[in-house]
Amino acid sequence: MKRLDSYVGKTVLSATLLAWLVVSVLDALFALLGELGDIGRGDYGLADALMYVLLGLPTRAWQAFPMAALIGVVLGLGNLAAQFELDALRLAGCSPRRLTLAVMQAGLVLLLAALILGEGWAPRSEQLAQQLRREAIYAGVGAQPGAGFWVRDGQRFIQVQRSDGDGSLHGVVIYQLASGPRLQQVTAAASARPRQGQWLLEDLNVSRFLDQQVAVEHHADASFPELIDVHLAQLLTRDADSLSLLRLGEYIDYLRRNGSEVASLRMNYWQRLAAPLSALVMLLLAVSLVLGPLGRRPLGQRLLLAVLAGLVFKLLTDVIAHAALVYGLPPALGALLPSLVVVAGIAVGALQSRTALAAPGVP
Repeated sequence: MKRLDSYVGKTVLSATLLAWLVVSVLDALFALLGELGDIGRGDYGLADALMYVLLGLPTRAWQAFPMAALIGVVLGLGNLAAQFELDALRLAGCSPRRLTLAVMQAGLVLLLAALILGEGWAPRSEQLAQQLRREAIYAGVGAQPGAGFWVRDGQRFIQVQRSDGDGSLHGVVIYQLASGPRLQQVTAAASARPRQGQWLLEDLNVSRFLDQQVAVEHHADASFPELIDVHLAQLLTRDADSLSLLRLGEYIDYLRRNGSEVASLRMNYWQRLAAPLSALVMLLLAVSLVLGPLGRRPLGQRLLLAVLAGLVFKLLTDVIAHAALVYGLPPALGALLPSLVVVAGIAVGALQSRTALAAPGVP
């Protein structure tokens, strides 16, 4: 039995690796096509776009792993079934349960490698990709090791601790230089919000450096006609994909303590927690499809149905997550419900198959 498990495992591993490579490369090509419209903005060229796509490849590969697992297992087991090797395995005493266990063992090996890639390497690579892109498009912009950034605008240097998705800024410090190499003014504001083409700075302290003294003023709020581009502030918002799961949880707690909206980030957090379960569910779905109606179908039909099943699962995941955000459902439910629905469907299908085989009059 160990030899049979090893044979099935190697077949599944090779087919899944091939499918994973193809899906990841196709995703990267589509991402590169999406970047062509930004080539020419600032210093962003074709080489920068290629580097951005390559640095983002680990994230895309991790996100594409469930689909690749589904296609790979259907391809590997489907080929065994088409060549009557599954029938030979069953005659040798390999039950459907044993076959499923062999596939799951091989899938767990790949899942462990994908998990290390997705939660270990991908966040750092994604952070480098985002930093490269924004620094090439926007001159004078740099990211800090934390969640903040700084922007240079002529004689002004603007430091921001954090930005929100709507363009609002928090922890803003504006350093104004004089015509000579001298600091003229420092303005520190707790927050800055875009309002009708201007910026409203709240709880700000202004320090003016005169010849012999420093004049300090405090204002509850003040309007600035120009600070930074609102689109740039939105672009520099901390991307959840550039954070590890642990850092993302800490970031959500930080935003919650500051009264910011965290519903979408919490959904992203729970979806990443549920990603390994989704991959295992795709493995189960692939086995059920091959042992069911796809066993002796042509290769093209098997792959088409597997891709359609994966797309339906992705659509179901997005719809349920959006519904959970709109109706205020727990994010854990929104992230886990698609996998539970597929598992329930597999269980119902298996039960119906056993009932049909046990019914009298069935040959």
